[in-house]
Amino acid sequence: MSMTLVSAKIYVARVLGGASSQETLDAAGEAITRGYSDWQDKKFWMFLRKDTSATTSVIGCTATGASAVVNAPTAGAFDFVNIGQTVTIAAGTATLAAGTTVLSFVRGSDGVITSITLSNSFGGTTNANATLTFSADIPIIVGVNEYNLPLDYSVGSTAKFFSNLKRTLIWRTQEYWDRVQPDESLTGMASEFTTYNPVSEATQNFGETRLKFDRVPDATDTLRLRYYRAFNTTGTNIDMPNGVLYKFLDYCRSLCLEAKRAKDSPGDYRDSVLDAQEQAAQNDEQPNSETDVDECIKSQHEMGMSGTPLWRNGDFDQYFS
Repeated sequence: MSMTLVSAKIYVARVLGGASSQETLDAAGEAITRGYSDWQDKKFWMFLRKDTSATTSVIGCTATGASAVVNAPTAGAFDFVNIGQTVTIAAGTATLAAGTTVLSFVRGSDGVITSITLSNSFGGTTNANATLTFSADIPIIVGVNEYNLPLDYSVGSTAKFFSNLKRTLIWRTQEYWDRVQPDESLTGMASEFTTYNPVSEATQNFGETRLKFDRVPDATDTLRLRYYRAFNTTGTNIDMPNGVLYKFLDYCRSLCLEAKRAKDSPGDYRDSVLDAQEQAAQNDEQPNSETDVDECIKSQHEMGMSGTPLWRNGDFDQYFS
């Protein structure tokens, strides 16, 4: 029951009786875009959950023979790439040795990755329209404490090492670390992670949110991140499962009606805009799906990270003195 964006615009526009009017169809498209934004902010939708266990392919790359450097085919196309990921190339005129990995990458002044360097040069002849496929999950490297996130990342959920340490990591805020950990250069076995933007989403193409740990890793591993992705607002089809497709489109219809009503009742419209501003402010205060405040202030031992408690004096008895 999936619906194309074209058909969705017609459905939304019908509420205004203007399915054949280009102006009304444009307004319907704006309502759908706004609807995605509102639904993204509303809650952590279960149908948006995913993880990093799948490979990622980038089309339109130029694989230059005898060169190991690949420029990003479009702005931000390589922003998910991490050092150590293995890379393969689809059949074509250029070839790539088995076991080739990402050796390094270069960022522009806005934080967007402009090029990557591979551990091997391309063989064969140049392919100007190559597809490169990058391995799943995030390789953890000794001494490196900043990692790139998937392009569709919206909100983090959980993370775990599963190659060597085999442990779950606790999510923390950067503010928490600033209060309890003055030395960010400490090395060791990481037990906590956070996501952050070192520049600003407003100055970058993709926002460049990154991941880091409470300690600089001193051992290699592989991280699997589970997260809530962002809605795909530019796809051919509406990015909603069948169960909520028409609920979403009817919500977008209401936005069209609200915009039309603004001409006749600007005061009511202004009130709804102020309400939306308040919702945006509340959403900004919840950068992660972890809403259990009590869990956020517990120690690693209380979270079960050590395997055994530090001490135990029996069950609490409020009448004992």
